[in-house]
Amino acid sequence: MKLSIAEGLYLIALDDEEGRLLSSAEKHYIHGVLSAGILELYMLKKITLTDTVINVVDTVGTGNGILDNILHKLHSGAKFVDEIQNLHHHFSHIREDLDQLLTQRGILRREETKLLWIPLSERMDNANYAFEQEIRNVLQAMVFKNAKSTPSFVILMSLIYDCKILDEVFSDKDDLIDAVKVAKDIVNSDIIDAETSKVLKELRTFFASN
Repeated sequence: MKLSIAEGLYLIALDDEEGRLLSSAEKHYIHGVLSAGILELYMLKKITLTDTVINVVDTVGTGNGILDNILHKLHSGAKFVDEIQNLHHHFSHIREDLDQLLTQRGILRREETKLLWIPLSERMDNANYAFEQEIRNVLQAMVFKNAKSTPSFVILMSLIYDCKILDEVFSDKDDLIDAVKVAKDIVNSDIIDAETSKVLKELRTFFASN
């Protein structure tokens, strides 16, 4: 995936027509983005996970501002789910950071509706849809063609389900039924290691109860 997992999750959480966050994503997207970021830091070997306990082992920046902000606020010895709850208030404005990052990369474009010179509303337009289309294509191939994927996409599929936005990718009701079956079982995928699987299973319980 050409984007970070967090960026991919955020793109799916944006309504393509309205240019705003999907109402179904509003409750969970910050926890989802934080979860995606921490798991990516694990994949980048910036942290270790032992029975879902985080240990920071490398604080050198990744070059991605979102990931670096998360990395520098992590606490060694914290349980994964406890940490995303602890960090939530630090990242209440993470959407602005994601908008800025994706705008700088030419993926999103900020648009304002004005009356004369007075701004009335603002939306984020998907200026380069190829990035999101690639994500959708891979996720659909995972469901309909049983395509073997990467750990990044396994994590992304699981978090999209947890954040209640799977129907944004699979809008047809019959397709959604198939997608839900895949997403529910993906926490047991042999593509991810045992520690990632443990985290995704705990997150599944956390999101379902919140």
